[in-house]
Amino acid sequence: MLPLALVLGVAQAQAQAQGILAARVNGAGIAQEQLERTFDEELRQRRLNLLQIRNPERVKQMKRAVLDRLIEQELFWQQAQAAGAVASQQEVEQAFQSTLGQFKTKEAFERRLRVEGYTPESYRMLVRKQVSATKYANSVGAREATVSDQEVHRFYLENPGQFRRAQQVRGREIFIRVAAPAGAQERAASRGRAEEVLKAARGGGDFEQLARLHSEAPTRQWGGEMEPFARGQRAKPIEDAAFALAAGQVSGLVSTPEGFHILKVEAVIPEVIVQEEQARAQIRTYLEQRKANAAIEKEAERLRGAGKVEILLPL
Repeated sequence: MLPLALVLGVAQAQAQAQGILAARVNGAGIAQEQLERTFDEELRQRRLNLLQIRNPERVKQMKRAVLDRLIEQELFWQQAQAAGAVASQQEVEQAFQSTLGQFKTKEAFERRLRVEGYTPESYRMLVRKQVSATKYANSVGAREATVSDQEVHRFYLENPGQFRRAQQVRGREIFIRVAAPAGAQERAASRGRAEEVLKAARGGGDFEQLARLHSEAPTRQWGGEMEPFARGQRAKPIEDAAFALAAGQVSGLVSTPEGFHILKVEAVIPEVIVQEEQARAQIRTYLEQRKANAAIEKEAERLRGAGKVEILLPL
């Protein structure tokens, strides 16, 4: 289903029949303008622009995915009407106020509505359609979202990696870069500078301050602080050196093609295995949502097969 925030990006419902149609769903039109505005809004939400997507086929696939969601919304709206499950006035008003709350002022919200061709009342009508479609989809998902204890247990046993956090180290790093071009002379000069810093670090110098003064990594502004990492997340020479240290120890020089690293481990974070009892509620929620999504997708396919859906654009 389309997020409610995307509703502001669609064309006014009453004007849809007057423009070029992107699709027709059991006789109800989805305007090309609606598709384009919704697609543009999705790009904005994903912080993309068409210049970043250089493959025309990729653009076409993304636009078709948006159209499929608009078709699904229309199918569910029609079913909600047929089942007498249209959203109540209270539900519509709650959704309306939620969208209004995303703007700094009521005036800013109403300006946006006018730009999109809405009055507050015509927008409420569109919200009613959106909320009703979502409500119908949720009812479909809820019917299939029962998960047994056996299913929870099996998921836990079959996915051990999701419940294990490998051992990690947390610490600081000083990086001395080898100047380009990185010949033997440049490398020797960088090693000499790194050895001086290492001597100060092992001689009791404040590692954080040394990193701020000498490190050439972006982390220098934070005193060389590194995010905790497990094996496989950093270059092998760095992780081998880090995992060989105890908390409080400083490494020797660690050589990589880019330069020389000095590490100080501040904490060794032991491996954590989440027991099944602790994970049970989270697993159940995940499996329920997965079942619900599958049921909603199946219902959309059923309705498309039972109805008449016409794609009127070359997508």
